[in-house]
Amino acid sequence: MVTKHMSLPARREYLKREKARYLKAAKPEKSIMLSEFCQNTGYNKKYAIRILAAGHSYKDKCLNRKIHYTYTKEDIYYLKQIWEVMDYSCGQRLAPQLPEVIAKLIQFKELKIPETAAEKLKRISSSTIDERLKNYRSELRRTINSTTKPGSLIKKQIPIRTSSWDEQRIGCCELDTVAHAGDNAAGEFIVSLDLTDILTGWTETEAVLGKAQSRIIAGLENIKDRLPFPLLAIDPDNGSEFINWQLWQYCLDRSIEFTRGRPYAKNDNAHIEQKNWTQVRKVFGYGRRETAAELEIMNDLYRNEIRLYKNFFMASVKLIQKKRVGQNGEKIKRIYDQAKTPYQRVLECDQVSEEVKLKLRERYATLNPAELRRNIQAKLEKLSRANKIIINDIINQTVVLNPAAKVTFSRHRTN
Repeated sequence: MVTKHMSLPARREYLKREKARYLKAAKPEKSIMLSEFCQNTGYNKKYAIRILAAGHSYKDKCLNRKIHYTYTKEDIYYLKQIWEVMDYSCGQRLAPQLPEVIAKLIQFKELKIPETAAEKLKRISSSTIDERLKNYRSELRRTINSTTKPGSLIKKQIPIRTSSWDEQRIGCCELDTVAHAGDNAAGEFIVSLDLTDILTGWTETEAVLGKAQSRIIAGLENIKDRLPFPLLAIDPDNGSEFINWQLWQYCLDRSIEFTRGRPYAKNDNAHIEQKNWTQVRKVFGYGRRETAAELEIMNDLYRNEIRLYKNFFMASVKLIQKKRVGQNGEKIKRIYDQAKTPYQRVLECDQVSEEVKLKLRERYATLNPAELRRNIQAKLEKLSRANKIIINDIINQTVVLNPAAKVTFSRHRTN
């Protein structure tokens, strides 16, 4: 006798056999057969009547559950290679850049990809990129220790930036510092001076030893010389390294507009706060940097590979509109433009001369993103080796000074 817990294939065979008998049976017999059918299969009576009817074609929902993927494992293998070269960008930033990046990597023989796979990946959507790569993505969350000290001098002379500041001019930049102090802010340590243009997202960074006013100004001057457009305005936070007479006079002499954000209002400098992560923390971590050797390696990266890699190949999106949606307007919907690199935004800007654009195009034609990324990794390994040598020297000095002491020295949190 058929049991109530029969398997799906057994239920299908039983249905096929009983359905022919059920359709030919008289009404009293059908009632008996229906009760027996429900008892054996465990089906609800109404459902059993429906599937035993003459016009019903039985198709179990559990069948053919294979997911069909437009992009095969081979396609995703090549996508992952490109994604790694592009510093693990999200789908929204990566998708618009894929046609150009694929052509670039093929040009420099960094990517051997079948033509069919390349054509498919050029059309892949941002949501599909995120979905197919989510198993490879890992997030790193760390707390940033602030070393900003308020500058109390000349605050009244430096206006707070308001919404009236014209952000459609190229050269209006936000400015900030990132301290490489590790867990201990005592003594002198390296500081990264970070500047980003609001209109295009073009970012330049310079490492200086300490927050002395003269060194901050020297770092800003080096950054200014590397920009592909004139520096028209700066907008830092209220740190004493910025709110001082020397920087104020520097800006006056060069006709650079100088404004500041509101105290303790990070959103006033939202553009540069984002770059502090992508340009500095993501690259150098949170360890302490304090030697001339480390300073040299960091500036070598900032002035060469990092600025070229980030500005020419790392796309970003810009918020173009916010609107309230929902029955009572309780939700805010943000609308962004298409992801573009700072280089692309500079080329689109009418305020930049054709001569400068031509130089940028010529420079871009020579750049290989995969090679830039390899060089960045190589120099970071060199920086890590230099850091370990410094730690070992300090530990050895401690042992020499006190041979009986048990060494438990920890210079800073590891990267």
